[in-house]
Amino acid sequence: MAENLQNQNSPLTLENFWKILDSQLVSLGIPTALVGVALDFARKSEWQKAGLCLLAAVVLWFLIQIAHKLKPRIDKLLDWMLDNAEILLQNLWAKLTSGFEGKYYERLRFDCREYETQGINQQTLLLENLFVPLKIAQKDPDLVSQNIIQQAGVNPVEQQEIGNLLVRMTRDDIKQRLVILGAPGSGKSTLLRHITLMYATRRQRRLHRKVPKLVPVLLQLRKIYQDILQNPQPSLVDVIENAVENLQSTEPLKPREGWFGKRLRQGKCLVMLDGLDEIPDDAQRQQVSEWVSQQIGEYRDTPFILTSRPEGYRKAPLQGNVLELEVQPFTREQRNRFIQDWYLCRKKQDYKNKVDLGVRDSAKRQADHLMAQISGSPSLKVMARNPLLLIMIAISHENNRSLSTKRVDLYKEICQVLLEKRRRAKELPISLSAEQKLIVLRSLALKLMEENTQAFTLDESSPRDKTFKQAKALIQEKLATIPKQTLSPEEFITKDDQGVRELLSEREQEEIYEFAHKTFQEYLAAVAITKFNQQQKEKLLQKVFADEKTLSWWRETIRFYAAQTDASEIIAVALNYATVPVLTLAYQCWQEAEQITSQTVQEQLKAKFEEGLKSEELDEFTLAVQVKLTYRLSQLNDDLMESNSKTESSYAIDSSYISWAEYQLFLLLNQTKSPTPIVQQKLAQKPVTNINFWDANRFCAWLSLRTRKELGEPGICYKSATQTERQQRPCEEDQEYADKQGIRLVRFQVPQKYAQLAYYLAAGQWKEADQETDRVMLEVAGREKQGYLEVEDIQQFPCEDLRTIDQLWVQYSNGRFGFSVQKKIYLEVGGKLEGNLRHSRWEKVIAPLTGLYARIRGRVKKDQYEAFKRFGDRIGWRVNNDWISISTDVCYDASAPIGHLPIPIGHRITGSRSTIGHITTIQTNAFFSRVETCKI
Repeated sequence: MAENLQNQNSPLTLENFWKILDSQLVSLGIPTALVGVALDFARKSEWQKAGLCLLAAVVLWFLIQIAHKLKPRIDKLLDWMLDNAEILLQNLWAKLTSGFEGKYYERLRFDCREYETQGINQQTLLLENLFVPLKIAQKDPDLVSQNIIQQAGVNPVEQQEIGNLLVRMTRDDIKQRLVILGAPGSGKSTLLRHITLMYATRRQRRLHRKVPKLVPVLLQLRKIYQDILQNPQPSLVDVIENAVENLQSTEPLKPREGWFGKRLRQGKCLVMLDGLDEIPDDAQRQQVSEWVSQQIGEYRDTPFILTSRPEGYRKAPLQGNVLELEVQPFTREQRNRFIQDWYLCRKKQDYKNKVDLGVRDSAKRQADHLMAQISGSPSLKVMARNPLLLIMIAISHENNRSLSTKRVDLYKEICQVLLEKRRRAKELPISLSAEQKLIVLRSLALKLMEENTQAFTLDESSPRDKTFKQAKALIQEKLATIPKQTLSPEEFITKDDQGVRELLSEREQEEIYEFAHKTFQEYLAAVAITKFNQQQKEKLLQKVFADEKTLSWWRETIRFYAAQTDASEIIAVALNYATVPVLTLAYQCWQEAEQITSQTVQEQLKAKFEEGLKSEELDEFTLAVQVKLTYRLSQLNDDLMESNSKTESSYAIDSSYISWAEYQLFLLLNQTKSPTPIVQQKLAQKPVTNINFWDANRFCAWLSLRTRKELGEPGICYKSATQTERQQRPCEEDQEYADKQGIRLVRFQVPQKYAQLAYYLAAGQWKEADQETDRVMLEVAGREKQGYLEVEDIQQFPCEDLRTIDQLWVQYSNGRFGFSVQKKIYLEVGGKLEGNLRHSRWEKVIAPLTGLYARIRGRVKKDQYEAFKRFGDRIGWRVNNDWISISTDVCYDASAPIGHLPIPIGHRITGSRSTIGHITTIQTNAFFSRVETCKI
């Protein structure tokens, strides 16, 4: 210690300096050690050696940097080499030690390699190319959804993939038995087939890096339950061996004696039992469940996985400690990944497995088109949560290239698959055909539409309001018309083996049923209407068109009906009413109808629109344009039409440009200008051009108010599409009108509290927008009574709200105004944010007192105040070296300097109503620091 002190107190000589430098450089690594050696050679004037050492240091440093960059890729390469080496060694060992294991795994690969789409006519696709990992979450079986369309309601943190569960199963974190429950088509069977395929191809580590090495045993209970019931207490080994022999009929595989028994006793098998619910008889299902429980008890070290629909499992649960899990519906990311993989696989098939840039580009275009259509439709978006329905949507899109006008075919195919085709493909018993079930379901759907409800019950004494209570009698009446059937209404609705449950959802524990989605009810009701006689159809249409609320309830049903039949009568009746909602529906039916045989009604409808747009009669012109605009907005806002829809995104972009006629309606209703005949005749249907940014905003503000009133959605906003948005969602008219200052609408939504601010900004009412910004920020911070924000309030202001306010200001001002614009200018003139102001230890000590410092208006460093003044000069808050008055000098105009608005930073913080000069640099710094923290 004394020596160290002496060294520390000794004078620093040149020799000591070189020693210290050498030791420090050496401690920093080999390149710096070489630099230290080079310095030592230089000290001795050995320049050649010093140069070589420096060169070696540079080369070595360069190689180290390359190694750091390549390390992730090298790690992946090594992992790939090790994985494949492991697979080769395992296959070799299997051949050397047991020819049976290799042959067994080969049979499993043959059996599980295809992506099964039971009941759907489709070419073969490989499972490994299409499988999307499912999310699974723990849930009480009584609460697991039976509905084919599920609502995602589980915390993402609680969700796991099967690989994590397999690791836990062999580490005693959880019991070695799982029950995986899920709605029809949710992917339970596909999940087990994927696990089997990964093990059979020796690639189980793709499930998880630490997944245990096990022998997969996949048993489909619908194929083996008779063996279990016919033989008194058959052993698991016998059942497995019989199933293995039946894997391939061409060359049956005979298991080696004792091979499976030994591995079961050692806990080296993974036994997967698929489809407990597919055993049709309740009593037989209970017997099989008891047998499975016995096997689990006998082979305690062997992991078991059982799958079932929740209703089937509730009637025959396993005994003992079992972890029950629920398959979660697809997220948007899972859905999009499946669609992308689907089209890539389909294109690979078309080009005989050749994958080049052209194949990938073609697959991407079709996948993007389908994803855009799903995102724009609430019913498709909800259905696409289910893997089975998503496959059917993809097939329909692939065959028709569109889902917008062919959705009736999609719903027809879904009903056929769910009610019959899947069961036939699985070789399950069928008591009623799909057509016979539809006789009952379409009558029920029509009655629900007539009763203005979606809910029904089989309990005629139910006290539930707005619930159809005569469903049991109606179902019984329709079942009585079907020969040789003995089902009761309860059996028809509730039994899994009918397929009807797949089209229905049930409110938990309430015995209240609904169709899985309102669109299924609307489609089936439309099918029932096609069976009406002429008088019944006309009576229904008159009832629907006579009342606006009734029309709103029946609108989609009438569209489904038109798509299946001759729409002449719909249009003829609609023309007698000639209101905007009725004619808009007639126009939709005209676009989507299967056929229109009456040339007369077509000409009459065409005259209403095309001649009306050219008419010099104000009433005729207004009616035609309102129908045109209403139709446009109904298409754009299709995903908002259903009050119970939960959209993933509030963003949608129109597929065409606003016409001269539509823009002129805006001028007519807002500026009392009569339509110009020249515009009507020559340009009525053409996109409006040469509309400046601010006028386009005012048009969008008008549309926003109109749509909010019609749909009851207070947060709906419109704006004109930017160049980037047009490039992301191109349309045909872009090529001609993108550069001619046309209006292509973008719809988005904001929280209700910001709807008024959005309107003021779009309408160019800058002063009102400034005051509304002040009001809403005080509301968010809970400072309405105080009337201003403290620095601490700003430091804790919610980022989401701050971001919404800024985005509205920026987009409706064409990038001129907004907090982010002001922050950028503040930094450009030398302003510093909170994190950059505290350099000294003293400043760090007083940092907690910044709020107090702001309240007493303490002055900060002079250079920061000078920067604040430069900031005021740039954005027009200072004129002629003097701060402007908040009450009289603010420029509420689009021509104000960039960053001039919003103003109320000062009086929000201090309550001052005089000049902006009362704002201190600490206050400005705190606000822009929050903007920076929120990444705005």
